[in-house]
Amino acid sequence: MNKSRIMEEKIGLDKFCDLLSKINMEFTDFILEDWESEEEGNVKLNGLTKKEWMDLYFKFLEKKS
Repeated sequence: MNKSRIMEEKIGLDKFCDLLSKINMEFTDFILEDWESEEEGNVKLNGLTKKEWMDLYFKFLEKKS
C-alpha cells in the first residue's frame, strides 16, 4: 500500500488518537536524540516559546511526510 493511499484511508477517532500518540512519541525521540546532540547547551530541552515549539513540530511533521 503506497503512502498516498494510506493517507487517504478513513479511520475512526480512536485510531486517529493512536496515530497522534505515535507521532508525539516520535517527536519526543527526535527532540531527545537528534536535537540534544546538535544544540549547544541543550537549548531545546531548556524550553522554547509555544510558537517555537509549534514551528519545530510542524517542521518535524513536514519532514516525516
